[in-house]
Amino acid sequence: RLTALSPVTWQDGWPYFGLPGNLGRTPRTWVKPKTQTANQPHAPFRRSDDFSGKVLQPVWQWNHVPVSSKWSLAERRGFLRLHALAAKDLWHARNTLTQRAIGPRSTVTAILETKGMKPGDTAGLALFNRPYAQLGVERGETGFAVAQFDETRNEAVRVPVQASRVWLRAECDFVKNTAVFRYSTDGKSFTSIGQPRNMVFTLVTFQGVRYSLYAYQTGDAGEGGYADFDSIDIAEEAPRKIPYGKKIELTRAGASEKLRIGQADQFVVVNRGLGRAALKANGGFVSVGSSQAVRLHAGPPGPAETFQWIEAFDGALTFMSLASNRFLRVDESSGGQVLADSPGASADGKDGGRFQWRATQ
Repeated sequence: RLTALSPVTWQDGWPYFGLPGNLGRTPRTWVKPKTQTANQPHAPFRRSDDFSGKVLQPVWQWNHVPVSSKWSLAERRGFLRLHALAAKDLWHARNTLTQRAIGPRSTVTAILETKGMKPGDTAGLALFNRPYAQLGVERGETGFAVAQFDETRNEAVRVPVQASRVWLRAECDFVKNTAVFRYSTDGKSFTSIGQPRNMVFTLVTFQGVRYSLYAYQTGDAGEGGYADFDSIDIAEEAPRKIPYGKKIELTRAGASEKLRIGQADQFVVVNRGLGRAALKANGGFVSVGSSQAVRLHAGPPGPAETFQWIEAFDGALTFMSLASNRFLRVDESSGGQVLADSPGASADGKDGGRFQWRATQ
């Protein structure tokens, strides 16, 4: 389960999630509590791994209870070695090493060396769930092939390959729930294989998609050879920075017309600290009045002119007023008036509280 901190407001002797004036709604972005020891925000795990350590990093989990004697970081230093145990498919394969996939978009690349594989062995990179998809190398009686299999379609695509070192890549978009598979024999030029995958969440495993490294034997020989993984690299999409000092245009998500407040349709983003911003235009600042109406106000920015800049998982932007702890929205019923009365954007985006921005300067 995801872990989050929420501001709590006490009212009438009871604690409520949320802020005064907007109880019951936790802002997606807020100020972390002060602690005695300074602690800058940081990623809790190092997801990429070159397997040079003596133990696995804590980000990894085995999909099944592992057979400890059939995997190793020591048999070949700097490599994860997985011995190919008998299994009819990925779902039943033992010693499949997994970690949670990361959104909203990420690309995972694994380097596989195949010299230790025997006929009937298959090894590679998977997006493990149920249904799953995998991209790996299969060894047959006459040679090797890169193989991509999608359990949703029950389809496999195979391309013969002679290289003993193969790069396997999955480019994942967890906003659109799609993934594209590519492979390379030089680590520079990547070739697409198979159709783009539509990822689904089911209650079969409860875990969502997990990046996985696997090796198993599909023939009648029982145990096969082994696969050596040199490294795995997870490249995450960097979050967009608040465009302080830049002039921007805003559009309501799903619409093309620019947001206009008064006579202004372009705004300079002024840094108010702690991830907060004021929007300056025509010598004034976007301001929230006592009636929650939004207008331009002359003079230096205060709480009524300050907004928490909050971006959603899919990149949509919301503005929470520091004066009311309510969110800006475009009220279509009143001809497009901008108000600051929303408790928070609705999931379907139809309330007019989600925006897109682009820098114009």
